[in-house]
Formats: sequence, structure tokens, C-alpha cells
Amino acid sequence: MKKKLAAMILALALSAGIMAPVPAYADGITVEETSMDTATEKAFDTDYTVKWDADKVYWNKVTLDQQGILQIHLNEEEPDSLDNYVVAVYSAKGEKIWKIVVKCDGVAADNYVGLAKGTYYVSLQSHYQFHPSTTYRFSFEKNNACEIEANEKKNDVTGMKVNTMYTGFMGNSYGGAEEDNDMYAVTLKKGQSYKFICDADSHEGKTTIVKLLGKTTKTDFFWPSVGAEDFCVSSGDVFIAPYTGTYYAYVNNYYGKQYKYEIGVKKINLKAPTVSVSAGKSSAKVSWSKVNNYRYEVQYATNSKFQGAKKVSVYDQKTSVTIKYLTSKKKYYVRVRSCARTENDNNKKAYSAWSKVKTVTVK
Repeated sequence: MKKKLAAMILALALSAGIMAPVPAYADGITVEETSMDTATEKAFDTDYTVKWDADKVYWNKVTLDQQGILQIHLNEEEPDSLDNYVVAVYSAKGEKIWKIVVKCDGVAADNYVGLAKGTYYVSLQSHYQFHPSTTYRFSFEKNNACEIEANEKKNDVTGMKVNTMYTGFMGNSYGGAEEDNDMYAVTLKKGQSYKFICDADSHEGKTTIVKLLGKTTKTDFFWPSVGAEDFCVSSGDVFIAPYTGTYYAYVNNYYGKQYKYEIGVKKINLKAPTVSVSAGKSSAKVSWSKVNNYRYEVQYATNSKFQGAKKVSVYDQKTSVTIKYLTSKKKYYVRVRSCARTENDNNKKAYSAWSKVKTVTVK
């Protein structure tokens, strides 16, 4: 699955910052004291203090006994502070897998990284520093459904299961930080209806692109390159999977600070409503049971095979419609089906099966 991703992410691939295991140095830093082997094991929920010294990089070692979210907390600064810090996470092999530039601006800074079970090294560096020291701490929350930063390659994807919502943390783009896009891979079945859900594009003040992409869709830049033959839907869209195989959920934040989001693909089983019909004068009233979050299509004809049938589309969650201008004393056949709401007209709309056919003789 991860190998497939490499073919579709071209210019988005960022430098992995691979380093020799020992000694290992952060980007552009050659001070000998910054070797990774100077790291000391840190306990969770314990305050530590770093005393800044020029461009020195300070190393910390944390061990996770299960998958979850590592929180890196930097204490609150003075109200007029302009301190900036560079925080990075490395694998046990010395490969950089996450980096962010923290602009404190006089407030506490909390950063979150989804990680698999294992040992990691966290580096702290003062970029613009006006205080002699900073207090910080690490916390950990178990989470088996979170976006996992790569242990080997920066752009490895996180596997996603259908009907499970995942927690992700979109990194900021401030100061050239690299953690500004996340990708997931999910296997879907051809012909099945699904709904793609992600709230990453709804956060105020954030500029985020959220798409569910097919295996042939490329992301040459931060905006997916979509042709007529490509599959691409937006958050909130209901769709029918065009093939059985892997699809990629893509989240990109090209401007804004780090924030939490939820993402997932849910299987949709459209239900046929229960229908009743009553006769009126040259009309018929069709009523049906409510199916949440969908619209409806009513079809009627003068024959049981619905040859030459006419249809009425019903929106706004209405559960009845009156069909007018029918022929008096004529028998009509009526059926109703639910239709998934979708904003994407390039995809086949998802319909339920037809309801049981009802008949009515118009007055």
C-alpha cells in the first residue's frame, strides 16, 4: 500500500531529513553537542527545563509501549514574547519523521504527533529566543485510530478502515515546517455506496484542501490534478466506488497553524422507504417513511412495468408529494426510492432499491 503512494505523490514529497544513526544532527546544525546519543529518557507528564545555548539542539528520548498521540507541551511565555522554537521527532534509526516551527507569541504551545509503538527522539531548538530557559513536558494518549507519522519514509500513508473515524493533527506551514499534509489509504468495494467525511476544511482561519482520491489521481502540487478519468470527491460527498481497491484520503494545510481533525469513510446502505398512496380529484398523494439525510425520487406510470414512467424529485426531507393533473378513473402504479445527497455531479448518484409498488385509482 505504501509503495503505491510513492507513485502518486510527486512534487509533494518532502525531504525526509535522513541522518546517520550516531551521531545524528538536526538540519544545518553541526555543533558536536547536538548528537542524538546525548538524549536522556523522559517520563510522561513531568516538567523539564531546557537552558538555551545559542543554536544548540537539545535531545529527548521517549518510549511508547503502544500506538497513540504524543503531546509536546511548551510552557507559556511572557505576553510580549516573540520566541520561536523548532521541534522535530526522529525514529530510533535517526530518521526525521516530523517537524514543526512553533511560534509561541506569549502563549503555551501544544503540539501533537501520532506515532506507532516504539522509541523516538525529540529535538528542541530555539530559533528566535529571548528567554534563558523554557519549561516543557511530554504526555501520551493511547489511540488505535490516529494518523501515524512514518517510521521509515516521510510520505508513508496511514491505513484506514471503513466505518472508523480517525484523529489527525494537521501541521502548520509557518516558517517552512514540513508537517503540512497527511494521507490515508482505504480499500473500498466496487458498486458500494460510501460517504467521505472530514472536518479539516471547516476550521476557522485555516486554508485546507480535503479530497478522497482514486489510485490514478496525481497530486503534482497541493491541489490534486483531476482529469475526466480520475476519481476525486470532496468531504461530505456520497459516492459509489467505481472500482475495488485502494483509495487515498488527502489532507493539505497550505496556510495556518496546527489543529486537530477527524476523518473517515463510512459505508452507506440506502434503504427503500415504506410507501402509501391516496387518491384525490385528478391527483394522488404519495407518502413515505423518512430516510435520514437523503432526498427521494417518486416514479409513476399507468402500467406495472413502468414503461414511459414519469418521475418527481423531492428535496428538503419532505416525506410526501401530491401528483397533479392525472386522468380521472385511471389506475396508476407508484414507487419511491431514496437518493444520496451529493455535490459531486461527476459521479453516479447513489440510489436505494425501489419501494414496493403501490396502486391507486384517481377520482
